Amino acid sequence: MLLSSRLHSRPPRRRMRTTDTWVVAALASLAAVSIVACTAPEDDSARAPTGCAAAVASASRAAEVDEQVRLLDVALIACRSYDSFVGEMARYPGIVGFEVPTFVSVRCGRVDDDLVRTSPTCATVITPTTTVPLVTLPDLVFVGDTLDGRRVEIRPSATIVFVGEVPAVVQQTVDITLESGCEGLIAQRDLWAARADDPRYGDEASVYARHAQNVADYIQCDSPPLPSG
Repeated sequence: MLLSSRLHSRPPRRRMRTTDTWVVAALASLAAVSIVACTAPEDDSARAPTGCAAAVASASRAAEVDEQVRLLDVALIACRSYDSFVGEMARYPGIVGFEVPTFVSVRCGRVDDDLVRTSPTCATVITPTTTVPLVTLPDLVFVGDTLDGRRVEIRPSATIVFVGEVPAVVQQTVDITLESGCEGLIAQRDLWAARADDPRYGDEASVYARHAQNVADYIQCDSPPLPSG
């Protein structure tokens, strides 16, 4: 009976003293501190937000104009559409001091960085450059006779200017004829005939003189013919 009573009886509960409670709490706190101390700190950059919103937010906090422009270039690349860039910029009224579409148009038109220029946002406002087809100009050649009867080709150069398809001197001879008649035409002929032996002009001067003579013959000017050779 005594054994049965002992088996069924429960030992009296021991009350925890206030001191014991404080010790347990302290140990729990230390354990928590130990766990935190032993856990490797996470890389701040890994937790940093990325993408369009984060890029625009960073630009909004820039203190210097140059830094803000640089960060907005990053945002132009990070935002995957024009609307997303404009939408994020709208979260920070006055971030660039004028309308966002105006900023996008001006910045995209002036920036040299190809990554920015070809970003989805800039591609929306930049007009694609149209490749101008190469046009092969005809080879301008004026064929004339010299005073000694040779046929010479005259082409445009640094010293020979063409008006349309003829040398400027040939056109000038025609203009002088219309304005001054035979008197001006013969003066033009003699001017270039005198230069025919000048190495600075050479055959071109001889062709101009012969052309003037041909015009004089055509309009029947009464003038002594030029000697050949």
